[in-house]
Amino acid sequence: MQEKYKEYTKKELEKLWKQEFKKAPFPYLSRVFLIKHLIYQEQIKQFGDISQKTKKQLDKLIYRYSETKSVSKNDIKASKTFLIQAGTKLIREFKGIKYEVTALEDGFEFEGKIYKSLSAIANKITGTRWNGKLFFGVRKPCVKGESPKPYDSDVAESKTKRTNL
Repeated sequence: MQEKYKEYTKKELEKLWKQEFKKAPFPYLSRVFLIKHLIYQEQIKQFGDISQKTKKQLDKLIYRYSETKSVSKNDIKASKTFLIQAGTKLIREFKGIKYEVTALEDGFEFEGKIYKSLSAIANKITGTRWNGKLFFGVRKPCVKGESPKPYDSDVAESKTKRTNL
């Protein structure tokens, strides 16, 4: 796609920008910037835009960078949420009853109601607190040594032999 704009002058690119975005670009924008954004706009038309969830993740990373002037691997990992594609059906049998959940762009549909998380649905089904991704089988349980501390860390620590006292 970039080849398409290779021969355009900055004035021609500004004219295309105005046609596409219905306003003139700022005069200080570089030719390369104009080309990249015009190409991106073509891709949006052809393949669709990124989801609202992804936009929020990017906004969080941009904010983090603006505050600290850096973004670490941990920041990126923290911004990643487990994304289940809209339209995906999750089916779980619990106590002999089959439950079906449909993933939406911004939540999950269960029994005619919209929920923000799978955990809320798992809690409704079981009557107890559950990690929704674990309950519906979209995430495997963590392997020992890789998981965060158990919720009852005193019990876990009392079973661990300490040698560095």
